[in-house]
Amino acid sequence: MVAWFITSKIGRALAFAGAVFLFIVTFGAVKKREGRTEAENDALRDSADRLEKGNEATQDLHDADRDKLAAKLHDNNSRW
Repeated sequence: MVAWFITSKIGRALAFAGAVFLFIVTFGAVKKREGRTEAENDALRDSADRLEKGNEATQDLHDADRDKLAAKLHDNNSRW
């Protein structure tokens, strides 16, 4: 059976087609894994950025004047 793949033109063509198919499937799996890892890293970066912005906003609220915050809340409420 193996000799047939080596000696016949059809066998060599089938072996080549099988090798190409295997390469494409393997390449696709590797790229999919890389994409998944990159998406996870992006999600972690976004989460860290949101956390940092939230901490900054909380600090800004602690440092702000209560009357200005109440006026800002009132102005924003009227926009709804």
